[in-house]
Amino acid sequence: MQVGLIGVGKMGGGILRRWQKANHEVVAHDPGPDAGAVITDAGGTVADSVAELVQSLTAPRVIWLMVPAGDAVSETIQELAKQLDPGDTVIDGGNSQFRHSVQNAQRLGKRDIHFIDVGVSGGVAGEEIGYALMVGADAKHLASVQALLDDLAADDAFAHVGPVGAGHYVKMIHNAVEYGMMQSIGEGFDLLKNGSYDDLDLEKIARLWSKGTIIRSFLIELAHKALANDSDLADIAGYVDDNGEGRWSVKEAVDNAVPFSVNTAALYARFESRLPDTFSAKLIAALRNEFGGHKVKKK
Repeated sequence: MQVGLIGVGKMGGGILRRWQKANHEVVAHDPGPDAGAVITDAGGTVADSVAELVQSLTAPRVIWLMVPAGDAVSETIQELAKQLDPGDTVIDGGNSQFRHSVQNAQRLGKRDIHFIDVGVSGGVAGEEIGYALMVGADAKHLASVQALLDDLAADDAFAHVGPVGAGHYVKMIHNAVEYGMMQSIGEGFDLLKNGSYDDLDLEKIARLWSKGTIIRSFLIELAHKALANDSDLADIAGYVDDNGEGRWSVKEAVDNAVPFSVNTAALYARFESRLPDTFSAKLIAALRNEFGGHKVKKK
């Protein structure tokens, strides 16, 4: 199947390569200096502009966005709205705020251009094992893109969760839960390191916890990987960034009077991490690097 892809960063590049391995025809655009090599190395076709990408595709077109949430998405949607034809489909696979996705769908809908929002989870490992896809869309618009979604998804990891906006809404809350889980893991290992027993082998404990305990999980596996590299995390500053989804989720909880205490505390802990180092913040920073390739701030 032919598809246009805008954005080939860590996640977009993985999506590109996964589609190419499934024999889809991918035309991709990204203004980054190294993007052309990423695209050609994967076997894709480079488009030097959004206009060239649109012109390279046969109608009805499918264009997948993998660009940073906010202005970059809005500007790209505005440009596409001027160039696409009725019956074309735009899919936003980034982490856009769900209300913005509803607005983008309405903007494109005025020209009978379909819009689908997809919350994509799986991090950099998703390229190999597949991603979890949380899809918001009008059901009648899914059939034409199902092959693309199926070839991205891990086994049993696709769900049409609701109408437009719902995919990004579910992903937003997923990411807030992720904040809470990572905070819990970080604090637990902080207590192991600084509690009643000196010199506990944190790497060994993380490996054990990943092998059959109640709390075994992908994040515990990644904690083991990070601690195996450096059990003291000596070269990592305990500075933990946030990408917006946690803040949006906390605001959504407040607006709907839904208790959200653990995940709210995890967000505040990230703010606190930008103060002097804690071991829990170091481990969370390491986990983000392991699962998503997010940069760690070095001392």
